[in-house]
Amino acid sequence: MSLSSTNRSVQLLMRFSDGKTATEPLIEYNAQKPCAPYGASSQPLPRCTPERQGIASSHIAAFLHALQNDPTLRMHSIMIVRNGHVLCEAAFGAQELDLPRMTFSACKSITSLAVGILMDDGLLHPDDRLIDHFPQEGNLVSRRLMKDISIADVLSMRTGNQFNELSCMTQDDWVQGFFASPGLGGEKFQYNSLNTYILAALVRRLSGESLSSFLSKRLFSPMGIENFHWELCPSGTEKGGWGLYMRPEDLAKLGQLVADGGVWKGRQLISRQYLEQATTAHAQVPESYGDYNYGWQFWVGRNERTVLFNGMLGQNVLCFLDNGITVVSHAGNDETFQQSNYFKLVSRFFGGSFSARLPADLAEARQLKRLIRQLGSCREKLPDKTLFSCFAGKRFVTASPRAASTGLLPLTLQAVQNCYTKGVCAIAVGGDRDLAEIFYEERGCLYQIHAGTKEPCVQTLQFGQSAFRVAAQARFTTDEDDRPVLRLQLDFLETPCQRVLKLILTPNGAILKQTETPCMDDVLTTLLTTVYPTANTLLKTVLGGGEDDDYLQWKMSLLFAPTLRFTEEE
Repeated sequence: MSLSSTNRSVQLLMRFSDGKTATEPLIEYNAQKPCAPYGASSQPLPRCTPERQGIASSHIAAFLHALQNDPTLRMHSIMIVRNGHVLCEAAFGAQELDLPRMTFSACKSITSLAVGILMDDGLLHPDDRLIDHFPQEGNLVSRRLMKDISIADVLSMRTGNQFNELSCMTQDDWVQGFFASPGLGGEKFQYNSLNTYILAALVRRLSGESLSSFLSKRLFSPMGIENFHWELCPSGTEKGGWGLYMRPEDLAKLGQLVADGGVWKGRQLISRQYLEQATTAHAQVPESYGDYNYGWQFWVGRNERTVLFNGMLGQNVLCFLDNGITVVSHAGNDETFQQSNYFKLVSRFFGGSFSARLPADLAEARQLKRLIRQLGSCREKLPDKTLFSCFAGKRFVTASPRAASTGLLPLTLQAVQNCYTKGVCAIAVGGDRDLAEIFYEERGCLYQIHAGTKEPCVQTLQFGQSAFRVAAQARFTTDEDDRPVLRLQLDFLETPCQRVLKLILTPNGAILKQTETPCMDDVLTTLLTTVYPTANTLLKTVLGGGEDDDYLQWKMSLLFAPTLRFTEEE
């Protein structure tokens, strides 16, 4: 990381970590995410009962129960495919299946597919030197240090480059930032999403079109993948290593393509040779990450013949190569790579051998369908009229110092979208006990939220230039001290994130407790200590507390789980 980049990173960390002031971004840039298109996938995969593909419906039901009952997991959706046939698709709670969802780093594997097509076309070779494709970038010193870094090194996360996700939030020319930050190369694995961004920039440079356009022509359109969105960097290139929104079924198609050696409906879209190289381990990964080593932007199983597209917080496409099973999952787990119980469960249930076909079992198939409906149920009884009336028609205002950094959009998404709140100032409640209206007022904008009290109400909320599909459900209840409580749950359906607000009435006004899941204070602490140690040192320097990780986590919890005092407006 260059000195100027380090200084700017320190500035951003100081702004972000100061809960008593609104975060001001260092670059005026918003990820312009449109409202995601909703509906079924084009060229849908065929559906059949699990038994027709050799798996018992009761076996899949047991897997779903295991996911549901594990207290460490927050599953959002699951899709199980074998030999190109969908055997099960289930959404948990208010989640939806036909909505493009945030993939985080799972899209790195998709960027790799674009690189593979370039290699198939003869425009690129794994042994090419990276700097030969970017002759004008960087300075004399950085280019000398990066002279031996190959495309294969970039693909396998072995560049040693220090320009990372934190750095790119502080400047608008990411290509220049990457080449201005020397990479030393070598055999050591060092995870860095900006390696994948450089691959996206390389696709644009060699193909003459954007990564999205290139993939649409060569891969997505032939496979019926149409409704997706890939966020751009400030200069207009796809982020490559993150920022892709895609439907679970379309991700399943891409997993099937990889498992089938690049063939889709009899047509070779990408060479088997490239995929064999891409899904071979080229870098040894510390065991703390999980049970996978790293190929060319794919994770490769150490103990099983598996290939994984992996995104943080539980976004996965896992292909079991020996039995033809692909499992696509979305979640809001407190995990960075493959540390959650999900991987143990999916391996236990689907890592073995299965028959080609089983006798039909209509009773178990019906039970499975019933379970899937139950998993998606969010129904509540109507609230007590008295409890609802405690809040109805009232407006609460705050002068709490920490209100300046508290907003409706989860802090995780504020950072990802570079769209920070100016701070909450008031909350009001209207509507009726069937459909509550929550008015969440921030400085400069007002959010009107329709929240169902029996079941969630789905709507679109606009934050800056980004639109999110949100399911809102309100409960009017009491706490352990018999104080009236409004609990508002907001599921940001295209993302792993959930925001929960609890407005508690007290004799001296109201208390607002805001939390979000995944618990990003835990995840961020893990990321900083294992993946970005330089940033971790910077953050500890900014926050104080020396080398005490508990102090760092406590400071983060004040940001991600604030408690504010409000007074009722007369």
